[in-house]
Amino acid sequence: MTAEGWTIIGATIALVGTFAPVLMGIRRDLTALTRDMADVRERLARLEGLFEGFSRRDGNAPSPSA
Repeated sequence: MTAEGWTIIGATIALVGTFAPVLMGIRRDLTALTRDMADVRERLARLEGLFEGFSRRDGNAPSPSA
């Protein structure tokens, strides 16, 4: 194998060694973001339910023109 071949192999290993931890960190951050978004979705659904219950508390929602 020529020196150029070994250089290409070495550069590839160096790039993979450099970018692998970065990509794993990005994946970890995206996983945490997905989990946080699920929590926000649940909290928003709870607030929507509370608001619907509040607006229909007396059985009749007030008309917008009143």
